Amino acid sequence: MLVFCVVLASNCSRNLPPNDEQLALGKPVTKQLKNDEVHSYTVNLDEGQFLSLSIEQRDVDVITKVFAPNGALLGEFDTPTSGRGTELIRIGAETLGDYRFDIYTLSAGAEPGQYTLQQTALRSITELDSKILSAVKLHQQADGLRAKPETRRDSLPVYEKALNIWREVGSESDEANTLRAMGFAYQRLEDLEQAKLHFGRALSIWEKIGDSRSAAFTHIIFGVINKKRNDYEAGLQEDLTALPLWEKAGDVPEYAQNLARVGNDYVKLQKRKEAISYFERALEASGKVESKAVEAFVLSQYGDAQAAFGNKTEARDFYQQSLALWESLKQDKAVSSLKEKIDKLQSQC
Repeated sequence: MLVFCVVLASNCSRNLPPNDEQLALGKPVTKQLKNDEVHSYTVNLDEGQFLSLSIEQRDVDVITKVFAPNGALLGEFDTPTSGRGTELIRIGAETLGDYRFDIYTLSAGAEPGQYTLQQTALRSITELDSKILSAVKLHQQADGLRAKPETRRDSLPVYEKALNIWREVGSESDEANTLRAMGFAYQRLEDLEQAKLHFGRALSIWEKIGDSRSAAFTHIIFGVINKKRNDYEAGLQEDLTALPLWEKAGDVPEYAQNLARVGNDYVKLQKRKEAISYFERALEASGKVESKAVEAFVLSQYGDAQAAFGNKTEARDFYQQSLALWESLKQDKAVSSLKEKIDKLQSQC
């Protein structure tokens, strides 16, 4: 039987005592993850084995680093799924030994989120697996190039190579993820037409395969692009289109934040009645979410909207409510920002 050895440690000082346990692969493992922790899993693999793992995220955006038995970094896996959605980790063992998987988060929120880790495949590497691993390697290489301004354009032909393999093996979700990554590259290169083209191709796939969450996320991206061009009407329509998709995906936190996003769109369009209506809906939805951070975010955004409409008393009230939540979460940056906003309102009285 293949087993995991799990070690939980502090992400910063790593001074927490190890907590080892063995977990049978093939059975889902659910853990809570805080933003100061690293969960390390080791898997003993034979040379020539293919291993695929999935991580289902619930209110925590995880990053996974994979290390070979000699300690060399094999890859970093972080699909832009925010705090929900599934991450896939696929590796091929080139040598016999223990492979380590470090799972952590860079999320600013102090509240712990949950993830569920499970095996999706374990077998000797096939010809199809070799192609998949080649595409994964190319995509990660392109991600590294995209991260640096001086090599960002160089990432595009590398993504294209990965894209051709995904199409060859018929993996539509991977094809869409690569198209989205290319969209981000073009967006950072200020080529918004090519960005929209690639995001649109990814959207068509997600609509086809029924991935409502990724489809909603893409409409948000389209909204950002439109608003960057000061086309707030078009941005509003994209944000409105995303709302039922978040509902279909069952993602209440994103749905609540999207309602606040629509409220902000109406603020920009100077439509007070509509803005207040959507912020009220956002507050109601955020009250159904366990995460205090979502409610704190909505309250802060509602305060900004009231301040924009000149309602200083109402703005201060929402800021104070948000402040109390951020203080309870020990989020110093958010606390400092809100105190500055409250002081500015008081100085205007």
